[in-house]
Amino acid sequence: MSRNAEKPRDHAGFTLIEVLVALALLGMTAVVLLDAHYGAMRLFTDTRDEVLMQGFLERALGQAEVEVMSGSLDGSGTFGKRYPDYSYTYTAQAEEVKGSVTIPLYTVTVSVTDPDGQSRTMTELVYNMSE
Repeated sequence: MSRNAEKPRDHAGFTLIEVLVALALLGMTAVVLLDAHYGAMRLFTDTRDEVLMQGFLERALGQAEVEVMSGSLDGSGTFGKRYPDYSYTYTAQAEEVKGSVTIPLYTVTVSVTDPDGQSRTMTELVYNMSE
């Protein structure tokens, strides 16, 4: 027998199978992390759009309240140069309150339309102090 056959060899390093398994695990982990990241980005975008639309509704409702107090029961407008594609409309109807004293209440409905044509609506009662 030869000398090389008699000595056991120390194998330092990884086999091809071990390297392939490690790469497969690394790839699956990367896919899971990227999916979570893109999900968080979509959630951020949806939340930002929702907050923006809610702010527009509140701003339009405030403007409609001022207009109702000045006597205009319907109207429309935009949100300036920064948001030219967003617009709002409002309508107001007088409400009858039964009792000995007449209370000037109006139901004001505001609708805000975004650039995609989708619309959100908010309704509120407004007390007209000028009457």
